[in-house]
Amino acid sequence: MKLKKQAYSYVMMIGHLCADLGGGALPAILPFLMVQKGITYTQAAGLTFALSGIGSAIQPICGSMADKTSRPWLMSLGIFMAGCGISMLGFLDSYTAMFIAVALTGIGAALFHPDGGRMANYVAGEKKGKGISLFSVGGNMGGAIGPMLAVFGITMMGGNLKGAIILAVPTVAMSAFMVSQHGRLAEFAAEGNRATKAAIAAGQKDDWNSFGRLTAVVFLRSTIQNGMTTFFPMVWMNILMQSEAKSGSVTTILALSGALATLIGGNLADRIGFNKTIRLGLVLVIPCLACFTMSRNLMISYLLLVPCAMFLNFAFSPSVALGQKFVPNHLGLASGITMGLANSFGGVVSPMLGKVADTAGLPTVMWILVVLAALACVASFFVPDAPPAIKTEE
Repeated sequence: MKLKKQAYSYVMMIGHLCADLGGGALPAILPFLMVQKGITYTQAAGLTFALSGIGSAIQPICGSMADKTSRPWLMSLGIFMAGCGISMLGFLDSYTAMFIAVALTGIGAALFHPDGGRMANYVAGEKKGKGISLFSVGGNMGGAIGPMLAVFGITMMGGNLKGAIILAVPTVAMSAFMVSQHGRLAEFAAEGNRATKAAIAAGQKDDWNSFGRLTAVVFLRSTIQNGMTTFFPMVWMNILMQSEAKSGSVTTILALSGALATLIGGNLADRIGFNKTIRLGLVLVIPCLACFTMSRNLMISYLLLVPCAMFLNFAFSPSVALGQKFVPNHLGLASGITMGLANSFGGVVSPMLGKVADTAGLPTVMWILVVLAALACVASFFVPDAPPAIKTEE
């Protein structure tokens, strides 16, 4: 099946969705593992580390390798590993085997993201913001659909954890489809590599200083994102005094709102510019977070969830695209850092915020998130505009 080049932006979006299904499903699977497999809280945290810590940390390495030699087949392998690792947890009794299975999911995601980010850039043409936002929203949707699909499969199996095998169905199917498109994807990669070499010959250089400034903003944004995902449900339980089920719905609202905002942010970046979109989102998220922190009314808190998630995620896909523009000769590495390492950094900081919550209270953590949002906003004004593209002869 040979599709038009523009259609591959949606192929990469669905590929990203499938690559992130397993990782998104892990938080929903952990309670079942604790009940059915008897793992401890410490072991559960270890599985989370196996997913985000190992996988995200090696993404820049995979990105650097992708910049040297394009291997589109790695995306297919990555999707396959990402889906099949966690889907096997119900069949494993050894914690070591569980750790390896989850690590395989993290490594699979690490294999997919850098090449996926490069390919999303290549097939987007002139509309980089839209192309990267479509790619990014796939990951957001994977994080939202993964938990629902896993719980559905487990429920259909009468509560048996083996029902998580359902996660392998879409990932294996998408992996097979990506294999069938290997030739076409290799063409796009070759075109992109030729364009990069021509641009380098014409004087295109990497601006690592500007990329470093952007990375600081991305790391702060990731910390806020992880903080919202981790502590907003706790606000529902411990401050608004809601049930576990209602508290759990908060994560879904955040994920879906974030996915919509990622798509809007990418299209907006093509219209008004990457920097303006990033700054707009970060400026607007500050009062929303502050109002959420002060709210003790359930309805107002629900209403504030959507703008908090949307404004923060306005900055996501434009940040990835802007990073690629700053270091156009290393698209894979840029993707690995802005999407992978940044998430790992946010995951490392979250436990520290948890300790603050234990000692100083949950409202203190909420105000820390507000301060971090203000710092990210200020830092974004030190990030320069995207450099003009180098024109080369075809």
